[in-house]
Amino acid sequence: MKKFMSMLCLLAILCVAALTLVQLHDGEKPAIEDVGAGAEELVDQVKDMYEEYGSAAVAQADEKLSDVVEQADEKLGDVVEQADEAIGEAVESAVEGAKEGFLDSIKESINDFFENLTS
Repeated sequence: MKKFMSMLCLLAILCVAALTLVQLHDGEKPAIEDVGAGAEELVDQVKDMYEEYGSAAVAQADEKLSDVVEQADEKLGDVVEQADEAIGEAVESAVEGAKEGFLDSIKESINDFFENLTS
């Protein structure tokens, strides 16, 4: 946006210089009032161009930003899905390990009970 504004200002300066040169070329002495009126008209044109193209640039930037946000959202969704799967697998593994440990503990308790009974 900064480059765009710089280009518009440069364009305005060049147009005022061209207006002055045209008047000099035609043999007229450029009057300050003429240059001032031309400059005001040029400023109005530059404002119109800024409003037209500036809003287009903002719309374009907004569209690109929306695309980037959408892509980031998709990637974040993928990461969340992978994390969810990894957590689910870890929980399953922990439950399976706890179940096996519990069953082994019960078997060992039963064996100890019968060994103590027979001794």
